[in-house]
Amino acid sequence: MLLHRRSTTIGFTVVELVVVITIAGIIALVAIPRFTGTGSFQSRGFYDSAKSVVRFAQKTAIAWRKEVFVCVTATKVSAGTLAGCATPIINPVTGAALDTGDAPSGVTLSLAAFSFDSAGRPNPNAALTITLTSTIPDDPVRQIVVERETGYVHP
Repeated sequence: MLLHRRSTTIGFTVVELVVVITIAGIIALVAIPRFTGTGSFQSRGFYDSAKSVVRFAQKTAIAWRKEVFVCVTATKVSAGTLAGCATPIINPVTGAALDTGDAPSGVTLSLAAFSFDSAGRPNPNAALTITLTSTIPDDPVRQIVVERETGYVHP
């Protein structure tokens, strides 16, 4: 009686190893530059923070039924209860003044100052645009738009 011996192999073939190493190399070529150049991520984070400050200012004006001012400098967006944002609105989470902090290197804002009335409408009553420009490679120009009449804040 002939017994056939089962051959069990443990491990990978050379072809499988070459394919896995090739795929890992391609992923590394794409992923590593994304993680070493974080400027565009910081720019997007600053944009999101600026948009949040403007939205919070509008909602605060409606909730408090009083005028709230938004001040945009070349490097910061802030909100306050007096013109020039001399009296800042306090961030309820951090307890600090409601602002974006300084813009990342290479990002600048278009200068603007406006307010929201007690109904959340922008003053002056016109569509307003805050533009964030960047010198960071492959980082697009971003805009925050405040709609006339409604005060709706959107990208």
